[in-house]
Amino acid sequence: MNILAIHTSHDGSITIVKNNRFFAHAQIDRFNNVLSNTVPPTKLLIQIKKLNIQFDAVIFSFLQLIHSYHGYWEEQLIKFNLLKPNCLLKITNRDHHYYHTCCAKATVGSNKNIVVIDGHGSVLNDDDICEQESIFQKDKKIYESSQNIGYNYELRTAKEFNLTYGAFRSCGKLMALAAHKKDVGLFQKETELKIKNIMPKEDVTYTGGVAQNVLANSQFLDYKNFKIDPLCTDQGISLGVMYDYMKGDLTLPNSVYLGLPPSYEFLHYPTFKDYDIVDTTPEDICEILKKNPVALFQGRSEQGQRGLGNRSLLMDGTHPHAVALVNKIKRREWFRPFSPAIMEEYAEEYFDIKNPSPYMLYVFKTKKDLPNVSAVDKTARIQTVNKKDNPHFYNLLSAFNKKYKTPFLLNTSLNLAGHTLVEDLDDLKYMLDYSDLKYAYLPEVGKLIISQ
Repeated sequence: MNILAIHTSHDGSITIVKNNRFFAHAQIDRFNNVLSNTVPPTKLLIQIKKLNIQFDAVIFSFLQLIHSYHGYWEEQLIKFNLLKPNCLLKITNRDHHYYHTCCAKATVGSNKNIVVIDGHGSVLNDDDICEQESIFQKDKKIYESSQNIGYNYELRTAKEFNLTYGAFRSCGKLMALAAHKKDVGLFQKETELKIKNIMPKEDVTYTGGVAQNVLANSQFLDYKNFKIDPLCTDQGISLGVMYDYMKGDLTLPNSVYLGLPPSYEFLHYPTFKDYDIVDTTPEDICEILKKNPVALFQGRSEQGQRGLGNRSLLMDGTHPHAVALVNKIKRREWFRPFSPAIMEEYAEEYFDIKNPSPYMLYVFKTKKDLPNVSAVDKTARIQTVNKKDNPHFYNLLSAFNKKYKTPFLLNTSLNLAGHTLVEDLDDLKYMLDYSDLKYAYLPEVGKLIISQ
């Protein structure tokens, strides 16, 4: 069977099963570059059409009593001839936090306890009661509260940055500001304590939007058997819906590199005629990285909010102006720290780390002076990289270390401020066209794109 699960509310996503096996997971807004847009993007439907898939079943999520887009999605799926005759169309009705637990089971597996802590939460009834903090054991919810942990963080973010709509998308700014502003730092510590008071002492799988707070997460590094879902936001809901529909018979090839298969055809279209496209090697890229930021574009896109080596913007982390150069491209705020991606075997030499951290879910104390890739409190949100999980990224880091005796690079997400992560070559070209980015490395085809 071919099955499509669609989460049509904010932070929408799709999950595809082809011939009863997982095929892809994709964030909807990546295909129209509009944050939180849930209208079916034509570009996404065209890409699915190119896969020559017709679906036997389409499962829609039911979240916050919002399902107005379901009919529109059905209309568009019919228009693009993506449904088989007698295709099952189903709207699910299980609670939102349950689907978070299903997503976590799919990505990192289940423990005795699965803890979900969300932002505003999902409406449970007509009295506008929201689920915000939950603990599950064997699919049964044993604890539920509305302490407003995530929602209060969102409200404080809105107040600090004079925001109204979209404050939840800017909570990372508040987390970054905590190291620079005393009152924000105290609020962060209060939030951490509230999360800790809820958390069981061992055997925990943690998910929900609040699990993006890496400062809070780091207080659990010494907990026994503690896991965090890398797709912890609502963008993972369609994966949870699919996991539930398939009764757990869903095996992922990798926890984050789940996007649609990339196509490099666009590279040969006239749209790139104003760019130089040359053959290259990791060694060539190392020389450029020493002086300039370089986009790394390869494979299926990582899902979630962070660039993890398939859609990343890189530079030498020791360059004195690295932060300024990357910020100029990204148009980021000065106080937001950057992350280092480091060869897994060197991580303990530079950071106080005991286990690999491939998804940037924690911060670690630095052992050396690393001003460009650590915050003012001498911590860094690192990504450890090994050859098995990401061979091209690892080979680049290895080549850079061999040439310059530095096993890490400054790493940030490949996007402009206010835009989603780059999904395809069309998005990459947009970023080359409308920013100061001059170099893009495509290791799968051994090409370097150079802006003239």
